[in-house]
Amino acid sequence: MKDTGMIRSLDSLGRIVVPAEIRMTRNIDIGDPIEFFILNDNTIILRKYTSTECTFCRSHDHVTYYKEQFICSSCLKEIADPERMSQVPEARQDFAGEVSEHSSTIRKTKTEDMCQRLERAIEEHPYANQKELAEILGISQARVSQLKRKLSTAGKL
Repeated sequence: MKDTGMIRSLDSLGRIVVPAEIRMTRNIDIGDPIEFFILNDNTIILRKYTSTECTFCRSHDHVTYYKEQFICSSCLKEIADPERMSQVPEARQDFAGEVSEHSSTIRKTKTEDMCQRLERAIEEHPYANQKELAEILGISQARVSQLKRKLSTAGKL
């Protein structure tokens, strides 16, 4: 374990602020879900939560963990297709320019997509509690709560 030398106190509600330097180096943004692990009696570990859905198509079926990403079997087959691989350099070059211009749009689209998925899950499982919805969507309960708040302010719930 690496000592950062940073010390933070809990506030009156039991919250703690993760320093900006750590959030930036670990690619943690405001609103990202965080997992807690207990290593031993004296050690608590925080980690950015990664969903168990496919990185590309967001499927939960037949998902494999590879190089810090979850990939479903159908996307894995598509990636392994030799005909598709010959087209990848062109696609990457086109995409590289778009990433810097539209990174905020991509983030907003992910949230909007997750809100739509939550709406569908609520329609399909009207009596599901927050924990069950989180399991269905492969996200944390905290993220479900954030999305529900977003939907209720938009008047969709």
